[in-house]
This record gives sequence, C-alpha cells and structure tokens, in this order.
Amino acid sequence: MTAEPTYRSDARPDFAPFDESCGSVIGFGYAGDLASELGSGTITPVEALGLLDDMLAIRELEEMIVRLRSGGYDPLPGYDYRGPTHVSIGQEGTAVGASTALRPDDQVTSSHRGHGDAIAKGFAAIRLMGDDELRARVPGSTATSRADLLEAALEEHVYRVIAELFGKEEGYSRGRGGGMHIGDFSTGNLGANAIVGGSVPIATGAAMAARYERSDRVVCCFAGDGAYANGVVLESLNWAAQAQWTNHFAGDHPYGLPVIYLIQNNHYGMTHRTDDEVMGIRHLARRGAGFAEDGMHAETVNGMDVLAVRDAVRRAAALCRAGDGPVLIEASTYRYYGHSLSDPRNEYRTREEEAAWKATDPIERLRGQLAAAGIVDGDGIAAIETAVRDRNARAAVRAAAATDPDPADVIKYLYTDTAADEVPAAARAGVTIAPPPVAKREADGGISYKDALREAMVEEMARDSRVIFYGEDVADYGGAFKLTKGLMETFGRDRVFNTPISEACICGTAVGAAIVGLRPIVELMYMDFALMSSDQIANQAAKWHYMSGAQVEVPLVIRASVGAGKGYGGQHSQSLESIFTHIPGMYVIYPATPADAKGLLKSAIRTNNPVMFVESQGLYPTKGIVPEGEHLVPLGVARVAREGTDATLVAWGPAVLDVLGAAEKLQAEHGISAEVIDLRSLVPLDMDTVLASVRKTGRCVVASQAVLIGSYVNEIVARIQLEAFDDLDGPVGRIGAANGISPQAEGLEKAFLPNADDVVRAVLALV
Repeated sequence: MTAEPTYRSDARPDFAPFDESCGSVIGFGYAGDLASELGSGTITPVEALGLLDDMLAIRELEEMIVRLRSGGYDPLPGYDYRGPTHVSIGQEGTAVGASTALRPDDQVTSSHRGHGDAIAKGFAAIRLMGDDELRARVPGSTATSRADLLEAALEEHVYRVIAELFGKEEGYSRGRGGGMHIGDFSTGNLGANAIVGGSVPIATGAAMAARYERSDRVVCCFAGDGAYANGVVLESLNWAAQAQWTNHFAGDHPYGLPVIYLIQNNHYGMTHRTDDEVMGIRHLARRGAGFAEDGMHAETVNGMDVLAVRDAVRRAAALCRAGDGPVLIEASTYRYYGHSLSDPRNEYRTREEEAAWKATDPIERLRGQLAAAGIVDGDGIAAIETAVRDRNARAAVRAAAATDPDPADVIKYLYTDTAADEVPAAARAGVTIAPPPVAKREADGGISYKDALREAMVEEMARDSRVIFYGEDVADYGGAFKLTKGLMETFGRDRVFNTPISEACICGTAVGAAIVGLRPIVELMYMDFALMSSDQIANQAAKWHYMSGAQVEVPLVIRASVGAGKGYGGQHSQSLESIFTHIPGMYVIYPATPADAKGLLKSAIRTNNPVMFVESQGLYPTKGIVPEGEHLVPLGVARVAREGTDATLVAWGPAVLDVLGAAEKLQAEHGISAEVIDLRSLVPLDMDTVLASVRKTGRCVVASQAVLIGSYVNEIVARIQLEAFDDLDGPVGRIGAANGISPQAEGLEKAFLPNADDVVRAVLALV
C-alpha cells in the first residue's frame, strides 16, 4: 500500500480531433460441444452428468411450483402454496453453466426469479466439497460412501430451498425471506432480490471487498435484462469500471473489480419486449462500451447452451482473478412462462415464438450430446430423471411437514445484539502510512463537533482494518466540509477514496461490502441525497439481517449531514431522520454535542447493525470537552442534559441547543425549572429515561428541526400519552419546522425553523 497516488496528472485542455472506436462485441462465438469439451479435458463425464442433474433439479423444483398452484403436484395433494411464482423454466442453462464455472468460495447474487440460481450455486459448491464438509451439512446421515454422502447433501440443499419457499423455520432464511430473497451464504449465494436490479450494487460491493482483501474470489451477479435500464445498475457498471481500481498501485499488479455481470436476457422485462420496445440497442452486451475502455470484455452467449455459458464464465472468472475485471456477459435465454403464474403471456407472445425457443431447450440439448458422446444411454437418462424427481418429491414432502415459525417471533432477527467488541487478529492495528490528523484541543480539552467525528473515524480505522471510508470528494479534498481532511494520507487510497456522484451505488456497495465482512463508513454530503439511495438503505441495508434469517449481519454506517439554517434551500436542508426511523432494521443516531459525536460514532462503527448517523452542519463548529482515546457512548441511551422539576423538554440534534436555551430563559424569566432530555439515539429509543422525567414533571414538550407533519416528534408524543397519561398535567407540546419546504431567503428560513422562543411559548402554554 502507498500513500502516494501514482495516477495524478493535470487536466490541461486538449481539443485535438480524434475518432475513437468503441470496439466490437462478439456474439455467439462458442463453437464447442460436449465432445470437444471432453476432448480438451475441460470437463469430465461425471461433471457432464452433474450438469444434467443440476438443470433437471431446477426444472423439477419450478414445475413443482406450477403444479402446486393448480393443485396437481401428486406428492402434496391439496397443499396450499402461497409463495411467489416467478419461475425461470427454460433458463436453467445460464444458472448451471455459470455456477459450475465458479469456485465454492466465489459468490453470486440473484433476482426475484432466483430459485434456479439458488439450486445451481448450492449444487455446484456441494459437488466440490470434501467429505467432512458434506457431513457437516447432513450430520444425521448414515451414508458410508462418498456417492451416498454427496446425494444426501444435495437432497438436503433442495429441502432447505423448498422449506424456504414454503415459509418454514428449516428454510435457509428461516422462512423470513421466502423465494424472492432466498440465499445460502454458506455456499456463496448472497441472496436473491425482489427489487429489480437491487442486488447489482451489492455484488459490486462484495467484489470491492474481495479486491480490498487481495482475495482472488470472484462475484457473479445474476440479473435480468429488465434490470439493465435501471439507474443503480448502470451506476454499478460505472462504479466497477473506475480507473482508480487499476491505476494507483505503485509496483503492484493492477486489480480491477472481480465481478461478472451476467445478464439473464430472457427478452422480456415483465410483459414488454426488451429488444424491440424499451431498449435502444439490440444486444445488451453493448452496455459495456459506455463504461470501460475495454468494453468490460463484453460478449453475448447462447444462454440455452449450458456449455457455452460455462465456457464464458470460466474465461470471465480467469480475467477477474488476474485483475482484469469487471466482465459483462449477456446470456440470451428464454423463460417458458410469463412473469408470474398469474400472467398467461398470450397477450404479448405467439405460440410460434415459444415453440422456436423450446426447440433449443438447454436440457434437451445436453441430453442429446450426452447420448452422442456415449456417456449415458436413454435408459440411463431416464434413471437420472427419476432420481431427480424422487429427490425433489422427498424434499417437498419433508418441507411441507417442517416447522412453521412461531408468530411470537415475528420480529426476531430484526436487529442483532452483536458488535465488534473484539477485532480479529488479522484486522487488528489498521495500517497507517502517515501520522493521523490531530485536533488542537483547547485548555479544557475542548474540540469541535467536526473534529470529534474525525477523531472517532481515525481511532476506529486504526483499530480495525476492516473499516473503510468512501464518499463524494472525501479523499484529497477532505469532503465538502473538510471533515475528513487527512484521512486519505493516513490510511491510503485503498481505505479512503472518492466515488462517483452515485448515492444509490455508494450505499448499495456498502451493503455488499458489509455482508461479506468489511465495516464500511460512507458519506452522503447532504441528507437530502439519502432519497437518491433510499432503496439501498431501506430495502437492502435495513432488511438483509432479517430476510436472511440472521445468516448475515450488515455492519455499515451512513453519515449524512443536515444543512438547515445555512440558506441552502429545499434540496440541501431537509432533516429527514423521521423517514429512516420508519424503516425497521435501521439504527438512527443524531448527536448534539462533540463528546457524543465521537462516542456515538465509535459505537455506531462497532455495532453489527446498519446505522443512519445524522450530523448537523450547524453543529460542526460548536465546541465541547471530548475525552481523548477510547470514548464510547452506548447506542439507545438518552442523556439528561439538564435536570429540572416543572417540565420535560425532549429533543435531538441541533434542537437540543434550542431547548437548553429555552430552559435557561424559562428559569431566568419565569422561575420554571425545565429538565432537558437529549435522545441522542432515535432507534434504538430510550423511552424509559423520557417517561421517568415526564412522570416527575407532569408536563412535556418534544422538539426537533424536522417538519412537524410525519415527524418522529409525533411518535415520542404518542408514546408519552399512551404510557404516562395519568402522570400528565396537560397535553404534550410539539415543536418542529413549518410544514413546508426549507426556503433560501434568510428571513423565511428563520421563520421556517423552530427556535428557543417557540419552546418557551409551548411550555408557558402548559404551565
């Protein structure tokens, strides 16, 4: 690692004419077949039979779903299947071809149509496991031979997939995720995603983690053609192709992101045609030319040929392991059913089209080649089909009888109670390559809120090398507010780096990196920009611990600043913490003092829950005494900022200064003793401290700088009135910003934001 960026050059004007080619895309260049693969030694007869078994297993499972919906699945007559019905029948060649070209430790992400990907990746990994690993997956098995042990492990995998489809406790995600979110993290399946394209930045972040760790692990991202018109997907392609991944290691081998974007192009986004209707290019592989000089090595392959896909992904994985990723592969395939089983597809497809595709069926193609190569005859193939059918039926019957989750556990796994209290030996003493920036303390030990945040980051990054930090303009420049100045020089560009203006991808890659073991901190320059990334925050970061049935944790911190009071207007000033308190699975922290800024940020970095860490730009210059060295403030514990007897004032963030000012004025001018509670943490919420104060004083006002309509203020008020009604001497007062848009004009902004006088008036109205 080096602190010296070797790629810096000036940007002098250069208007010389040029004619630049965007390169060519090879399509359907694979000319091999099973005989040629056997001849070249790239596949064995046993592996070839495994390909057939894997594809049949997928088809049998998904045809089970079809038959269950119509009541025609004989092993489970009358079973009420209520799960999703987005089947991928016809696409088996892409899932199996890709998965068998990967190593067991390689990872995949998938889509809402991901049952096949789950079977394929699991089977591919299981077939390569040693006997001890297999036995660990089926500890109750009495198998004595390798073949029987392998078969038991394959059946167990099918069982756990079906159990998840059926919403059972024995499913991979304990029934919390279901078919559209199924993942088996033990075999490298990082989960299917019901948000179209939602997993693409997650895969990108997982690949970013592999690069950071100097691992030769590869991530393969399965997503459909519909995803490749989605904003965060295109952001991800740009992210993966950034020049900074490959051009700044002095004396080190360039290392691009080891990610394979595999487009499962079945030619229909839902009911609309991708090729001739909603895209402006004929082959989606051309997307690569817009993001990388090498076109992301893009090619189009026959997705109905498992061997063609296998060949392409083998070559792509080799490129990635050599540091030459990312790679874009478009697999032209077809799903025989509509978007879901409620879609009859006859309104937008012809029978002739379907017949033409079915004539290229991937299973039938491989069947013929196996027979032609003399590996198995017709009776042998029939025996394989029967064995697969029986295996799936046994698994389905067992899954139907499996345990239904206890309704009392409906929100179990929403949060984890674990934290990085101990740092693994390999991650201790995060490498520093230059002395860290040090805040100049005043005589009483005071530093600014801004310096306290930086001090927290420096200490945590030095403590744990899994902590990385990135965002817009945070490296050389030190961020828009100079808060992170010096971090890049201290920890190197590997751990502190700039990003494109891609807020969704910033947060999405952080989710992927966190899931696979890093502890990212990312910065959103303004909290308003969190709305650009709200899907990745709300549907991904907040949900994966729960949806995976606690298979994974998502330890990431999103730092987001609020600019209210600086005249920045409606799109750079919103205090949006209330929105994120409404997202279960997410912590929301909002410190008001420098000491809490440091202590809470350190605790936020160490918790294994995702955290929205809100900072007020108005508080950045405020100063206070901040302990040097280890200083942790527990999450979910409020602070009594001022004791009093006549009224309770509850606030967070910059509103704490307003209520403290109001308390002084109430005491000095009216003889009213106000107790001030600084919540500090909105989720988790310390309601006990609030209620204890209210029961003592009998009166309460709750204040924040968020607009009052839909504000978290109202949640606090409701809880007080519900849980301490008999102790109240009057209604609970509410203070917030005007129910409008933050204006730019100074006079209007002052009228828009609450202040200490508003709090005073609210208390006097109660007293």
